[in-house]
Amino acid sequence: MRFLSRRNFLKSTSLAGFSLFIFPPLNSRELKNSSDDFILKPKKLQRGDKIAITAPGGAIWEPDTILRFEELLKKMGYSVVLGGTLTKKYGYLAGTDEERAQELTNFFLDSTINGIIAMRGGWGCARLLDKIDYSIIRSNPKFFMGFSDVSSLLNALFIRAGLVTFHGLVGVNSWNQFSTNIFKNIVCSTHNYSFPLDEILTKNFITINDGIAQGKLIGGNLSVISGIVGSTYFQLPEETILFLEEINEEPYVVDRLLTHLKIAGVYKNVKGIIFGSCFKCIAEKPHESMLIIDVVKEHFANLKIPVSYGSPIGHEASKWTLPIGINVEMNAGNGSLKLLESAVI
Repeated sequence: MRFLSRRNFLKSTSLAGFSLFIFPPLNSRELKNSSDDFILKPKKLQRGDKIAITAPGGAIWEPDTILRFEELLKKMGYSVVLGGTLTKKYGYLAGTDEERAQELTNFFLDSTINGIIAMRGGWGCARLLDKIDYSIIRSNPKFFMGFSDVSSLLNALFIRAGLVTFHGLVGVNSWNQFSTNIFKNIVCSTHNYSFPLDEILTKNFITINDGIAQGKLIGGNLSVISGIVGSTYFQLPEETILFLEEINEEPYVVDRLLTHLKIAGVYKNVKGIIFGSCFKCIAEKPHESMLIIDVVKEHFANLKIPVSYGSPIGHEASKWTLPIGINVEMNAGNGSLKLLESAVI
């Protein structure tokens, strides 16, 4: 997932921001995710809750986009806090690493804030992983959502702090009816949700290996996940349902990334794989390339686990909100996915 590709897909914005509180310097702290007792679920979002918008990665270039997102959240019944990073520029980043890490920490520490949503991905979130004090996150659990480059933060907060995070919409997305309904069912309700089987799934869905599997849901953007494999910020539980997605990468690049996951031993604890869309993963010279679906099939067909392709995850206009760290059941035969527990309390 090249930075320029994501930038072209997720155009961003800037706006007058929110001044930062001053807190002591941030320090990393190792926390071990060894049992379900360690896992923390955030409180469900309700009308009247306060949501903070932050830019933990790429800079925001179009003010109108953030204005629209602020108004959308207000129409949904939330109050909004605008992060100072939304107006900062440090090359392609939304401020320095220290500024972005501090803002994220401040929002977790602020007891009046109920949830945090990333305005966009881009690049830069992985640069924050060693600048976050994960004990602060664990002591102040709350809703946090994003996708694309934000995948590194989503997984790190779960692995290192035990916080269930959400791979879903960001501020620059359309928040259409399908995506918003999924968001509300996952984040604003404590029931065990089953994702709908409808035309948005079935038009692109392919079963690679049939079967049903259960495990903890972990994953995100393939390029981002590949970049943190082998670190303490991405360690799979013993029984994992792994989900992946990608955008604007040629089939040979996806091949390279999946090969990295294989030789790094990522699939050892994986009980099932949900490969979402590979949005615009088309070769520049098709006659010299494999199709993306053939690359995915070649990597996964010989695994003795259920594998599917084409679920609405990631860089699709209509997408699922996926809770990282929650026990789920996948069915690679029909594309169904259901939560075996609530994602929030």
